[in-house]
Amino acid sequence: MELRQLRTFVAVAELRHFSRAAGLCNLSQPAVSHQIALLEEEIGARLLNRAARRVSLTVAGEVFLEECRRILAAVGRAHERMQEVARGAIGRIRLGATATPGLYLLPPLLARYRSEHESYDLHFEIGPVHTIAERVARNDLDMAVVAGALPSGDLRSRVIAQDQLVVVAGPDSLLARARAVKPGQLKDETWLVREEGSDTRRQLSRWWHRHRLAPSRTMTFDHPDAIKRAVMAGLGVGMVSRRTAADEIGSGRLAELRIRTGLPVRGVFVVDHPQKHHGAACRAMLQLFDSTLSGSPAASRPRAPHR
Repeated sequence: MELRQLRTFVAVAELRHFSRAAGLCNLSQPAVSHQIALLEEEIGARLLNRAARRVSLTVAGEVFLEECRRILAAVGRAHERMQEVARGAIGRIRLGATATPGLYLLPPLLARYRSEHESYDLHFEIGPVHTIAERVARNDLDMAVVAGALPSGDLRSRVIAQDQLVVVAGPDSLLARARAVKPGQLKDETWLVREEGSDTRRQLSRWWHRHRLAPSRTMTFDHPDAIKRAVMAGLGVGMVSRRTAADEIGSGRLAELRIRTGLPVRGVFVVDHPQKHHGAACRAMLQLFDSTLSGSPAASRPRAPHR
């Protein structure tokens, strides 16, 4: 059963005339008769009563006409919707993020996106980096924003911003009053660290190794806000994104330690599947990232999939 057969049947049923239906459908009369015969054979019921110069519907024909109109109307609506998608009038984006960019970088951008693209459906979720990466790879998410490069995988990535990591302590800590702190002065501190697999944890471990630190006391948390609260409670020191701690540092609830040697600066990446075709909604989000975020000189250069 083909759409052209349904359209031909509707034309005959509404015009009650084979020749007129043939003209409307730009077919010959024998071709119209053949299509109706094929429909009746497939359905297993006579649809039309044929008399001299007169055509009428059987009971089966009346029921089938109603269903044909519904089908053709649905096809018409689908065609119109696809034209709207092609024009960028409607769209959908499924965006994921890890905790730091998801909580502290993206919210104002998402608010702007919603105000500028009200017709686009925006889905957003925050999760651990391995979960977010898997969902992008499975096409459950169109793209994601993550802090730090993915350690492996087949996803494409590019830098859209830079993220400075800092070491924070409670404002009453002796370390907070020091003009400069050497890494060695932190070896006996209790370190409040992110969970394994987190890029913040990976950056901290590399920094420890570079300065030959092997802290004997650590406490693990799965969220940057949890580390900040623990530091403010006096449980120890922690390495966090400056972006996540800016409010607390500015208000004096946390102290940013003045470390003599450099602290890690990592990229914030947008990642997607290299074979992903992005519609208008996704392209609009990428354009927003490019126009509002200050990345590194490499920000406009796509990186090859991680291997």
